[in-house]
Amino acid sequence: SPSPPQYVFWYHNEHMINYDTSRGGVSVSTEPGPKTHSRLIINHATHGDSGNYTCRASNTEADTIYVFVSK
Repeated sequence: SPSPPQYVFWYHNEHMINYDTSRGGVSVSTEPGPKTHSRLIINHATHGDSGNYTCRASNTEADTIYVFVSK
């Protein structure tokens, strides 16, 4: 069985997301196990939060999704 990743990082338009930003409202939930799940949560998202989001774990290929915030 695969081992859980040692780390999971999230990126917005290729820039690592800083969870300690003064803006607040950005958090990550990672649940390790046979299949590790990681969720990026951005409260009060604005149009500036639109863009490519990439999840990179230590032992797998990264995956990217485009998010568009309309309001």
